[in-house]
Amino acid sequence: MRKRLWQLHSWLGLLAGLGLLVIGLTGSLLMFREEIEAVVHPGLVRVEPTAAGRLSADALLAHAERQLAGNGYEVTGWLYQYEKPHLADILYAIKHGTNEWRVATINPHSGQLLATPRAPNATLHGWLLDLHYTFFADHAGMLITGAFAVALCLLGVTGVWLYREFWRHLFTLRWGRSARIFFSDLHKMIGISSAAFNLLLGFTGAYWNFSHVLGEWVAGEHEQAKLPGRLYADTLSLDALCADAAQRLPGFRANYVSFPWEPGGGFTLWGAVEPRGVLRGPYGSTVAYDAQKGTFQSLHDLRTAGWWQQGVDAFTPLHFGTFGGLPVKLLWCLGGLAPGALAISGFVIWRQRREKIPTPARSREEVAAGR
Repeated sequence: MRKRLWQLHSWLGLLAGLGLLVIGLTGSLLMFREEIEAVVHPGLVRVEPTAAGRLSADALLAHAERQLAGNGYEVTGWLYQYEKPHLADILYAIKHGTNEWRVATINPHSGQLLATPRAPNATLHGWLLDLHYTFFADHAGMLITGAFAVALCLLGVTGVWLYREFWRHLFTLRWGRSARIFFSDLHKMIGISSAAFNLLLGFTGAYWNFSHVLGEWVAGEHEQAKLPGRLYADTLSLDALCADAAQRLPGFRANYVSFPWEPGGGFTLWGAVEPRGVLRGPYGSTVAYDAQKGTFQSLHDLRTAGWWQQGVDAFTPLHFGTFGGLPVKLLWCLGGLAPGALAISGFVIWRQRREKIPTPARSREEVAAGR
């Protein structure tokens, strides 16, 4: 049994090692995506808060529409940065006659558009996110990264079982011995100490990727219609919708607004009842409205949902480490590097073991022939 588990652990590590190295490294970088973007493109993401505070949702939308009108873009989504006043809001847009989503940034205190609409992966954040989740291969890539996430879980389980006795010497590294022994100790130490973390990241990542692809497969692949033009009434007020949602769901704050982007679609306010719990995501509850009359259509209160839906909502803060400030971000960043460190140390161990396998003795005929 132990030999079979060791073989499974070894081959899983060899097959998934490079992929886990890329996923882990990009995940660690994404932990500080806002800080990195602020250094690379400070003028596009950083803003100076004013004493007057944020403009209203209607005022911001009016500013955005006026600046986007010349290029024929329509706003299709708005991500509000209420909890990070030094960061620009992110808005999504689609150009008339196309179905391609674009992303831009806007100063929520002045209404100035900071970045014109561009492809999501044209930004450093978007590029890293696309590589992290799909390897730039859309649904096929999601299946591949989902498989790597499952492999990470299996590697964690088999590794803890195989090296369970190592707990007694968890932080012991035998310096001065052979390189194979040192890397073996390092591999066990990182693997066991990060096992729970790897299971958490592997399970949540696999769930998101597989559930997305499975949902597309069950519902059938939907080809998004091209945006003919504005799909909501000019007289509709976002502030009024947010106020109505807060009355229907006391304490509700819309953190993301989905605008209609296909004929027949409506407005959906994605948010949470504030103050929310530590392990509550920012988009767990929704309130939907008609795009022409602004009439209420439906409401989903996460607090009354089943245990599984509430658990899935906790996946977001748990996977991204957004629930504990800088200390948790640093810890999650280090944890994201663990799969890569395990892949490298595991490969070194495997390579050195291969080199130490004795070669079969040569036959008499080979010796006689001088080979």
